[in-house]
Amino acid sequence: MYEIEHRAVLSEEAYRELAERLAREAVLLGSDDKEVSYYIFPDKLLKVVRNVSKGTAKLSLKLTALGAGSSFREFEVLFPEESFETMKNICENISTPDQVINGTQKRTNYEYLGVEIALKWSEDWGYHVEFEIMVSDLSEKESADARIREAAAALAVPLMTEEEVAAFSAKVRAQNKSLGTRS
Repeated sequence: MYEIEHRAVLSEEAYRELAERLAREAVLLGSDDKEVSYYIFPDKLLKVVRNVSKGTAKLSLKLTALGAGSSFREFEVLFPEESFETMKNICENISTPDQVINGTQKRTNYEYLGVEIALKWSEDWGYHVEFEIMVSDLSEKESADARIREAAAALAVPLMTEEEVAAFSAKVRAQNKSLGTRS
């Protein structure tokens, strides 16, 4: 599967306005709060995720670095939530990522115009939103990108360019390195 994803960073006011609008106009898919360990490599992202809201956990590998395009080849494996710390220890001991960032993410998922929208807050990204469509073949990317842009425009959300995502991600990584990477 491929994840087609676009992002926008929001002010707190814009976040609240978007939340109110989505509550009125979108299908609520539910809370999706997470505890995440990100293993950052130059060309990929490995994540160990505990979904606090749902009592589940997964290992996720995206074969594209954040800011290097809107499509990600993604592999996911579910595992028991009680194995979260063990899975983190495995990842920390079998790989040598450039950086590891641990954090929590407050998230509410919606569906709007056939697009999954994750309204999020995290310490690193602040208030932000992700628009996502999963496709089985990259030949569907253009259509998915267009549907995402249409949904974002209908909600008056200015999507970040890939250059802006890359710059923002680099800033987050630099801040975490200067802080000694949170654990």
